[in-house]
Amino acid sequence: MNCLVQYSDSEDELSDKEDPDYIGMKRKNPTNFKVCTENNKKLRSGEILPLPDSIKTLFSSGKNREDNPEVHEGRIRSFEHLEGNWATHVGVSYDPDERMIELIDELLKCLRPLEFKPMKDLHLSLSRTVAIRHHWIQPLTDRLQRRFKLLPKTCCEISSVKLYTNDEKTRTFLSLTVSAPGDILQQYTKAVDECFEEYKLPKYYENPSFHISIGWCLKDVIPQISEETLNKLQDLVDNAMEEYPELRLFAVEEAICKSGNKQFPLPLSDFTGDG
Repeated sequence: MNCLVQYSDSEDELSDKEDPDYIGMKRKNPTNFKVCTENNKKLRSGEILPLPDSIKTLFSSGKNREDNPEVHEGRIRSFEHLEGNWATHVGVSYDPDERMIELIDELLKCLRPLEFKPMKDLHLSLSRTVAIRHHWIQPLTDRLQRRFKLLPKTCCEISSVKLYTNDEKTRTFLSLTVSAPGDILQQYTKAVDECFEEYKLPKYYENPSFHISIGWCLKDVIPQISEETLNKLQDLVDNAMEEYPELRLFAVEEAICKSGNKQFPLPLSDFTGDG
């Protein structure tokens, strides 16, 4: 006995014309009925139907977001913002005391009428600012933490005033140069470069000038600052350091990886790099 039951494609199923829903649609909304009938025919013929616009907008996360410099005090991004990318930077945080804050205020006043503004986040950079995908954040910071645990803590010294511009020359920075015993700062940047390289991210500058930026101004205004003004800035720093020698030095016990609005500490080893 044949136990298989065969179902007909046409005789045992309701045809479109016999389907009550089909009849009701035809009576209630002739326009929708016509569209559905045409789409039915296309589906049966194997033709691919276009996605409605309302569906397409659900998948727009990869588009660039328009940058508005007015929202960022006139600053222009170094790279376009792309949703899903996180601006990431590695550095050493610097927490100024009241005396250093007063010194910074004096230095910025000395640059008037140029409109230098104080930096909100003081740090010693150990990397460029790069854009990474969200799912890279944890493995990258894990790798950085492992590398920095093998490096020693150190003590840095602030020495002189220097002006810098960013690569695009859209901003000028008033900075304090920083040094440390031996090549320990270079070891920090090398560790970051090696971790970044695995994600094909750009390395830091080949011969970095380590510094802490304390103020910024729109555009490249370095040609507008005279040698006399630079000497006056340096005198202010020298006098402050002579009066308060402890301002010259600061300890480095960890680095920080900032990705978006998140911070990941990169603790250093307990043995120092002073030799």
